[in-house]
Amino acid sequence: MGKFKKLGIILTTTAFSVGILAPVSQASANVKEPSERIAIQLAASETKVTKGMLINKLRALFPEEFKFVADNEFNSGGGHFFRDDTTVRYDLNFNKTVNGKDVYGGFTFKGEDLELEHFYYQPANIAEALYPAKYSETEAKKIADDFLRKFAKIENYKLREDGFGYYNDINRPLSQPITYSFVYSPTYNGVLIGDQSITIDVLANGQITGMYRNTESLSKATFDSSSQKKSEEEIVAQVRDNLAVELRYYVDYFSDQRNVKLVYMPATGFNGVHALTGQWQTTNGFSTQVPKTKSAEKISSQQLPPRKSGMTVAEVEEFAKNLLKVDEDKAKLTIDMVDERENDNGETVYTVNYMYMYNNGGSGTSLEINKATGDIVQYHDIMRDFINTDKTNTISKDAALAKAIEYLKQWAPSYLHEYSMPIDNPVHDDYSKDYYFSFPRIVNGIAVVGDEINVGIGSDGSLRSLNVNKQKVTNWPSISQVISADKAKEAYSKALTLQLQYAKQDTEGKQHYDLVYAPTYNGSLVNQIDAITGEWLYQVDGSKEKQSISHPTAANELNYLLNQNVLEVKDIANFNADAAVTKGEALKILLKSLTYGYFGGGDGEKQSFSNIDKNHPLYGVVEQAVRMGILQPANQFPLDEALTRQELAVWAVKVMQLENVAKYKDIYKLNFADAASIDPAYTGYIAIANGMGLIDTQQNNFNATKSVSYADMAVSTIRLAKAIQENKVDRNFYY
Repeated sequence: MGKFKKLGIILTTTAFSVGILAPVSQASANVKEPSERIAIQLAASETKVTKGMLINKLRALFPEEFKFVADNEFNSGGGHFFRDDTTVRYDLNFNKTVNGKDVYGGFTFKGEDLELEHFYYQPANIAEALYPAKYSETEAKKIADDFLRKFAKIENYKLREDGFGYYNDINRPLSQPITYSFVYSPTYNGVLIGDQSITIDVLANGQITGMYRNTESLSKATFDSSSQKKSEEEIVAQVRDNLAVELRYYVDYFSDQRNVKLVYMPATGFNGVHALTGQWQTTNGFSTQVPKTKSAEKISSQQLPPRKSGMTVAEVEEFAKNLLKVDEDKAKLTIDMVDERENDNGETVYTVNYMYMYNNGGSGTSLEINKATGDIVQYHDIMRDFINTDKTNTISKDAALAKAIEYLKQWAPSYLHEYSMPIDNPVHDDYSKDYYFSFPRIVNGIAVVGDEINVGIGSDGSLRSLNVNKQKVTNWPSISQVISADKAKEAYSKALTLQLQYAKQDTEGKQHYDLVYAPTYNGSLVNQIDAITGEWLYQVDGSKEKQSISHPTAANELNYLLNQNVLEVKDIANFNADAAVTKGEALKILLKSLTYGYFGGGDGEKQSFSNIDKNHPLYGVVEQAVRMGILQPANQFPLDEALTRQELAVWAVKVMQLENVAKYKDIYKLNFADAASIDPAYTGYIAIANGMGLIDTQQNNFNATKSVSYADMAVSTIRLAKAIQENKVDRNFYY
């Protein structure tokens, strides 16, 4: 959803917390879809904090880091607060160019003491944080620890190693900096408080580039006594006795990909067990009965007619005016623009940008409608955030579900035959009294985690939000080769441990923290089992010993690519890094190094090479290389031929967008001993690749037609990634 600041209103996104983190496997059911959090800006006359005060606070916290930014280069906004949090916050930011590099930062201070709540910083020397890392993770942790001391007594905090605040750095493009992320939670009597945290990001060059503090005062809070808790052994037995698993498709949304896996996940809908009573912790409180998931049941057994086929711009604008209308004495609706575009799924959608104008400001966002069907794809009722509704008579859960289905059939009927009724309980927001339902997509009779229709129902039965999160996936993994559910259940049972935490339910005005045993599997709160391989998706505790590749000159580079999932090696013990790499494998290594690793292949109809159709395992890789200009369409692409050094030079130069310079072969002179044997067509490419240090000579011979080994490919790929960053190559490599 489009979010922007206009006339005193800032739109941000926040996630809903239930005290301790719900497992990722249950994220679609147990965590409310992130909703608009309206920030109401103070009038200028009400703001007592000046830009100078914010700058002084910043320089006290960072006495050395931002000396290069003059006071007049900072910008600040007025104070703002949230509907559900009246603490006033103030923003300070800067953006400038240093030695040709973009440098920017933003800082948010809150409360009367102007505590730093959040900041981000993009330094000029990002290239220094690429491979090889100057600072190890252990060294970076010391930097983070020292920084934490500026805000809290570090002895009262614990570093979380359970997957909380999980950050996936595995599929990061290698041209992006290595970042270590550390999450700390405060403790009470040595037990961590699960819903509070401070996250600190440290680059591999030792610079701190981000911090987010999600903490609050505990001065009025009460806590369960840990002396009265049940034994861990008793609760482990209780969880094991009620443990069940189920098969689900999982869309990897952590890395913004559409990679889909078949996974086994716990089939129960609990997040923990009360350490004193033994009751089950659910999204909506504690229960004496273990919550069980429901079986999938499609909202509609057959495809329903579209709401309005082939809508025009005029029809969309008229529809939006009727849907969004409001009493004129409360606000004035303004349609700013209706934009027609193609979304990531290849569907044409209309985006309606609109504003509600008030006496002292306004708020704006967008509405999305599918052009072909007229169905609403995305909607959020921001007007309700400014109208106080009567919360004394609230809708029941069953009535809210009935309203949600009614709205879906009215506004998004075309999708309903692919989605199930809610499998898990809805989230009930105790502040707004709203219900949030998740309707999972069903494929091959299996629910899809990460692909849902989310519907919010207001306390008065109104539609608060509707979001269709349908992902375009063409190849769903077959269930024919999955391991048995009993085997997966046994793995969960063996991997089960408990983590003692204090958790505060999301209840308005509640200050009591319950003592809860949170189940962890293989050391992680967020874990699933790959249903095909039987392996855990997350190995947080590092108990699985990693194998490494041996090589006299390129071992470090090879293992770096291996650990980043760029290099795929099935049998490391027998892997020959000096073997010639094929063009198909080399192309995959190159593209996985420069992108997030998702190769969708477009609409699947385009075929640039006759021997690589949409069913070929490298179809997506090859088509992505064509889109990036690395390859040109031809009759066939010889995937299984060995890649030569001169061909690698061509690919590297094209990636660097220097092909127009390389083609002027007559301006280059090659000083290699074997220069006379080099095909003149490759002269410019080889001169540039060698001159930039991307491909080395071998005893002053370039050996243009010699095969590239895996070791050579690893070294050149890492050098290319660094060259992309240092030279600010203006190209979208990441998708």
